[in-house]
Amino acid sequence: MTVVWTGDREVAERLGKLGLTIEEIHDALRRAEAERNFCTLLDPVSLPGNIFWGRTVRFLRETYKEKGWSVLSPRNVPLLVAPSEEFALTVSSGSRETGIAGLKPTTRYSKGSAVMGRVETNRQLLIPGVGFDAEESGDGIPTWFLLYQHVNLEGRVRLHAEVSLPEGTGEHGKISLWNERIILPWIDFEGFTPFEDAIDPNSGIDIPVERLG
Repeated sequence: MTVVWTGDREVAERLGKLGLTIEEIHDALRRAEAERNFCTLLDPVSLPGNIFWGRTVRFLRETYKEKGWSVLSPRNVPLLVAPSEEFALTVSSGSRETGIAGLKPTTRYSKGSAVMGRVETNRQLLIPGVGFDAEESGDGIPTWFLLYQHVNLEGRVRLHAEVSLPEGTGEHGKISLWNERIILPWIDFEGFTPFEDAIDPNSGIDIPVERLG
């Protein structure tokens, strides 16, 4: 059964045990949204998603590298590795259920083999007594995901997000099973551009596995 954390206090406490804070994650997301908003409807449809995903990765790295986290990209998966080296964090767009406690989210797009390998590692590590020999730095440890989704509302954009630990996949190569979900408060952006269907580049952060266009 998935453990779901909601409410500012318990979310803050659970994130704190991971060395994360609501405020620092929200700051990275707000900065990424500000850069995404420089796009216009004349840009390629993939650009807003590329910018938001990439800048979220960058701004989280800028914040947490100063706190002793490591920046790694084994097999092109962008990670932040905790100072304890006991777990890592990466970033992905999510489905319309992302950030809503009573629903069951998936990643928005299918994932490549490198990301799926990390999910399989998570699943195995949940079995008592199972461990892995790391092939590369950052391997063999649990990987948490910062999932996000944009919702276009009248006159504003709402961003839902959660920090969640996946343990399995479903149809079409999407991550759909979660051991734990930490639901962040949503953010409303007044007057920001409501892009319709930007493509998340995290769907192919190793070798692309889906056809575009």
